[in-house]
Amino acid sequence: MQFTGLPISTILTIAGVVAAGVTVLYILKLRKRRIQVPFSHLWGRVLEKKRRQSDFWRKFRRFLSWLLHILMAALIAFALADPHLEEEEVRGRHILLLVDNSASMAATDVSGGADRMDVARQKALEILETVGAEDRIMLVAFNDQIQPLSPFVAEASIIEQPLRQIKTTATGTSYKDALGFAADSLRDTSNGHLVLISDGSGLSEETFEEFDFGEGTKLTHLKIGESSGNVAVTAFNVRRYVANKLDYELFVQVKNYFDRAVEAELQIHADGRLVDTKPLSLQPGETMQRFYPSQAVSGEKLEARVRLTSRDARDVFPLDDRAFAMLPSIRKVRVLAVSDGNLFLEGPLLLNPNLEVERIKPDQYTPDRSKGFDVTIFDSVAPALPQEGNFVFFDPPAEGSPWEQRGDIDDPIITAVKDSHPLMRWITLKDLNIGAATSWRTGRWDSTVAASFGKPLIVTRKRDNLNLIGVAFDIRNSDMPLRVAFPVFMINVVDYFTLDDDSYIPNYTTGDTWAVDVAKGADKATVTTPTGEQTEVPVYNGRAVFNGDQTGFYTVATADETKTIAANLSNLRESRIAPGDLELGKAKVDQDADSLIFERNELWIWAILALVLLLLIEWATYNRRVTV
Repeated sequence: MQFTGLPISTILTIAGVVAAGVTVLYILKLRKRRIQVPFSHLWGRVLEKKRRQSDFWRKFRRFLSWLLHILMAALIAFALADPHLEEEEVRGRHILLLVDNSASMAATDVSGGADRMDVARQKALEILETVGAEDRIMLVAFNDQIQPLSPFVAEASIIEQPLRQIKTTATGTSYKDALGFAADSLRDTSNGHLVLISDGSGLSEETFEEFDFGEGTKLTHLKIGESSGNVAVTAFNVRRYVANKLDYELFVQVKNYFDRAVEAELQIHADGRLVDTKPLSLQPGETMQRFYPSQAVSGEKLEARVRLTSRDARDVFPLDDRAFAMLPSIRKVRVLAVSDGNLFLEGPLLLNPNLEVERIKPDQYTPDRSKGFDVTIFDSVAPALPQEGNFVFFDPPAEGSPWEQRGDIDDPIITAVKDSHPLMRWITLKDLNIGAATSWRTGRWDSTVAASFGKPLIVTRKRDNLNLIGVAFDIRNSDMPLRVAFPVFMINVVDYFTLDDDSYIPNYTTGDTWAVDVAKGADKATVTTPTGEQTEVPVYNGRAVFNGDQTGFYTVATADETKTIAANLSNLRESRIAPGDLELGKAKVDQDADSLIFERNELWIWAILALVLLLLIEWATYNRRVTV
């Protein structure tokens, strides 16, 4: 027998005091009182009855009353000691509930609940119902981030409300971080017990080192989920064409997680309207990539949806059936050309329907003229510049040139090109014929894009709010205007400044920390989530920084502008919803809650019931004049 109640010394002290009090009362009870009886015949019968009773019974019945009260005191002391059987677990446990609320927990392949998260919540509530008075319990939710929802608390009811409020997020899962947090939390506790409630999606792809959970810590993984079948849109991008920005091209990636071939339908929506459908035939485990060119439809918010059409297949994970993308609005780039007349230079600009070009003579230019233009191009001139803006110099003269000139280069040959630079996209210049060029001295703010034996020919400079491109030769003294590369180069020049990047707006992945470009000068922004919730986020270096855990369209608003971005799950591992088992090297991991959920034998309750029974016996014997 083991006792977990009051200390034995305290109980013995209380029991001794109670026994002494009962004994004193018993002795006082033995003292006979004088009673005047008004009728002599009645007194005679009483005396006659007294003589018939034996002396032994007369003494024993009074002793029986004392014995019953002493036994009652002993039962009270026994109950205060909170006795338990020797083999029963009575030490207080430190239970850590680690609940997975990642995207895969939204799968609906379960019975007894709306989705995996609902079943996980029910299992956690069942565990809370068995927590004893000596136990301490902690609740932690995790996806790709750790979310402690309580410290170790004695009252399980405290964490019931936050447990019911746990919702799935459109994010991945970091088991390593979650298990590491659990190990740190349980290592210095006594009688620890980790309970992982998760579908185990992705566990088969991970190998864990042995975590130090502390001596004697028990591990339990309650696996949720039954199915692995799923079809997911794992990538979706859209970009406008360079030449015709009214048309755009779609890229869609769809993966089949079924172990058999399925038929599906890809739907394209623009601003909520269905505009196109594409039939798909997917083999087991196939990842299908498709480009859809010339998608000339109106709308900026694009959405791709995949829907199973096979009658013998059911997609139980709807979260990754949709993907979103933003198509940039059509806006002509304003270009100011400052030249005495150079048709080779002006031709590619004037023929580009996406540009709005204004031409002026060099003597008409003042720094204020660049206001309102995205790019200013100088042909063989180098006037004074404003403090901010985007400027291109073709063969600038020595006087006023942003670059110090060190002489001339005759018949330069391009020997080095930074192919990864945006200006060199889709073109090659290594066989370019140039009659003459100027040798420049570059500085710490400059980056050389093309060079002839170490001497820069094409240079970029970014300093504060001033962005420059310099070409160290006159294009009329080369065969560059005669090449296809030249109009493409001019497109790259404009895109380099306007950050157009072929009219492509990148999508964001849920669970990551996002940095979204906002208007200059803003110090905070208001983010509206796809569900309509608004939150204020800080702005650092012209970017609003925040974390998104929902798929769909977000708006990021500052005092000067509002922009919309698209967010997708785009997580191949999270879309692989097949349940997995937790394996931690040699450590034993239970797969059920039998070792966790148990009923304690509360013997003190039986002691109280016995006490009540003795009280009834004493009451009956007293009223029957047995112990009187």
